[in-house]
Amino acid sequence: ISFLFPNSIGAASRSSLMSSGYQPEIPKKLEIVETLYSLIVSWTPSPCADLYDVSYQQVQGGQIISEQVNATERPSLTLRDGIETCTEYEVKVTAVIGEEYSEAREKRFATLPLEHQAEMLEVSIASSLNGVLAKW
Repeated sequence: ISFLFPNSIGAASRSSLMSSGYQPEIPKKLEIVETLYSLIVSWTPSPCADLYDVSYQQVQGGQIISEQVNATERPSLTLRDGIETCTEYEVKVTAVIGEEYSEAREKRFATLPLEHQAEMLEVSIASSLNGVLAKW
């Protein structure tokens, strides 16, 4: 029995990796940090990924917003479009190599109310013989 080995042994080239059908690993350690008007999403990179597809939407059926981050950049993205206070979101990060996508790492997150939200309420008070009705 004889085995034939290539002249060199080493890491696969980018083109051979992309044409091999190799599915990238799922990104790990998905973290979400809320700032005043945005969410900062970060994750641990997947080996060999070309880019990351980051999508988010309101859990109650909002529009899906998707952005891509090159793997050569820092593994994070600041989300600003469509972010509202007191709203629950689902965030997904997927690693991509060529046409192959990993499974999505998902996380749900609820944004906090504005710090001075109560000061922005308009209060209406109506009194009657039986009590008081307060609306806001």
